[in-house]
Amino acid sequence: MSKSKIILASVGGVIAVAVVAMAYFVWSGYAAKVAAIEGDDEGNDGLDGVVASAQKLSRKSVFPCAASVKAIESNTAQLAEWKDSALKLAASGDRVYEKTTTAAFKAFIVEDAKRLASLKGGVNGVLVKSDFAFGPFKGYIAEGQMPSDSQLAELQRRWDDVATVTEILAAAGISELVDVQYKVKEEPKEEETKKSRKNARRGNSRRNADKEASGVSGPAAFSYVFSFTSRPAGIVKTLNALRTGERFTVVEDFSFVRERDVIAEALGGDDKKEAASGGRRGRRGRRAAVETEKKEEETKNSGIITDPLLDSPCKVQMTVTVYDFCSLEEVKGEEVKK
Repeated sequence: MSKSKIILASVGGVIAVAVVAMAYFVWSGYAAKVAAIEGDDEGNDGLDGVVASAQKLSRKSVFPCAASVKAIESNTAQLAEWKDSALKLAASGDRVYEKTTTAAFKAFIVEDAKRLASLKGGVNGVLVKSDFAFGPFKGYIAEGQMPSDSQLAELQRRWDDVATVTEILAAAGISELVDVQYKVKEEPKEEETKKSRKNARRGNSRRNADKEASGVSGPAAFSYVFSFTSRPAGIVKTLNALRTGERFTVVEDFSFVRERDVIAEALGGDDKKEAASGGRRGRRGRRAAVETEKKEEETKNSGIITDPLLDSPCKVQMTVTVYDFCSLEEVKGEEVKK
């Protein structure tokens, strides 16, 4: 037999062995997959069998033996303990407001607004401009309006919420507080309204009656929209402070944009547009193109495009909801009963 035939036979044999080995591995992998899903002859349950068994058991009622009763009682106690601890943690920032008069409240927010306006910021060293009047409170602070007695309790709570968030923004190092407004509630759809009424008939009315009897209202939540300017570090500090603050606050919506693209400006983006639009006007367009090329060359040679510390602040709009779980009202009600 010639050498070429020997080589071809050897190569053919190696290929045949490789094909057999590959076929074995493919078959072995497929068999293992089928066994994992459907089970095997050795009594091992596959995924389908385990899922079917779990679904079957979940539909059955708990067997009323002593061990089951003991386990249910233990789980119920653990759940109640977790619920109480979670509610205490969430309600740790609850506040109670002393009764006041409309004149006293008006005098208080005028002075407190001056204090908040003088907090450190990027507007000549303070947080807001001289004509800033805290949005919905402008009438009471700058226009001489008096709140009504029926609005007083809610206004106390709302002003405290706004002041708390404003202090957090100032401590985080934002540049300027531009605006603050109440979040407008969206009107519920007709289907949702019908559904809520149906749920109320099934039990909500009874729970509301229990709350009224105990003198304790449910968790109260008010939402606000804050508009401000800040550098990235201030935005991060603000979000961290709201997340870890004592008052239970939820950031419902958040967005920010840059006033200008400093990187594009450093690369001559605006000059390129001017050169492109001026190209039809002859020599002026050609001169602009030459100047743009020179600036690009200087930028490449310098190695520094922008300095983040010199960037203009971002415009930020943030919607926050401040919760009060009325835990102090509950304590106050218990004291009255005693």
